[in-house]
Formats: sequence, C-alpha cells, structure tokens
Amino acid sequence: MTMAQLAIAWVLQNDNVAAALVGASRPEQVTSNVGASGVKIPPELMSRIDEVLGDSVQRDPELTVTTNPRTRPGSN
Repeated sequence: MTMAQLAIAWVLQNDNVAAALVGASRPEQVTSNVGASGVKIPPELMSRIDEVLGDSVQRDPELTVTTNPRTRPGSN
C-alpha cells in the first residue's frame, strides 16, 4: 500500500470523519486512491499512526462540535 492509500484508509476508518475529500490530478492517481477502499487497518496500527500524529489527531467524538445549520447567522 502506498502512503497515499494508507492516509485515505486511515481517514475512512476514522469515526470522526464524515467524508473523505480525495483529490487527484492524474487518472492513475484516481486508480491508486481507489485501492484504499475497503482496506482494514488493524487497531494496533491505527493506534500507532495516531501516536505518531500526536496532537493533530482528535479521536474523542465528544470533543467534536456539530453545528445546527438553522442556527447559523443569516439562515432562516
């Protein structure tokens, strides 16, 4: 698995991520990115990746904020 595929697989397995926005500038990148679909990263590797990423990763869903679009300024 490439580093890009690992990153995509990690994002797809992160319960705090609602959608993965994946970009590509060449057709072969799209094909490669699809290779991350369905990859199951073992829990111990997910934990190790989170450890390496340090404070840039938030795994506790209690600390994420959901905004009600009806309460945004300018919404009716």
